[in-house]
Amino acid sequence: MSTAIVIFTHEFELIRQRKISPSSNFEQLTAKIRRLTKKVNQEWSNLCVEDREGLKEFAYDWLEPPAKGVFGLKSKIWAKIYLLFLGVTNQTEAFIFCIKALDTLVETILDAVERQDPNYQAVLSDTLEQLYSGTIQGKELKPEETRDWLRSISDRAIREV
Repeated sequence: MSTAIVIFTHEFELIRQRKISPSSNFEQLTAKIRRLTKKVNQEWSNLCVEDREGLKEFAYDWLEPPAKGVFGLKSKIWAKIYLLFLGVTNQTEAFIFCIKALDTLVETILDAVERQDPNYQAVLSDTLEQLYSGTIQGKELKPEETRDWLRSISDRAIREV
């Protein structure tokens, strides 16, 4: 898996720096990203420490805000030119799917890191116990509202710790 992660990380960095070849096949890259996301989701605890650390580093780097000042302006101009070129070559939609897949991968990595944290496990257990015992009451939620509601409960519990 180490080699695959290095290859993926290199490709991701090219996208982030907008240096990926405009003739790249974003559909193939998106498929690779989705496979890696699935593997991370299913096998995080089986990955070697180097791979987990590499993925964490990648996720944190991906979330790093863009440069400001002269470098930020240059980056913004280059991004607009790149998006214009993607539009002309009819690759905008494929590029957007690729970026969304990257965001999902980063979320999956961060969720896996969070799940591995003993403090998180303790807070999650307490929260689920409260939910099961009925000490937390509230309104009925629609299925699409459940994730945000659970996250708010978890965030509140973490702030208490």
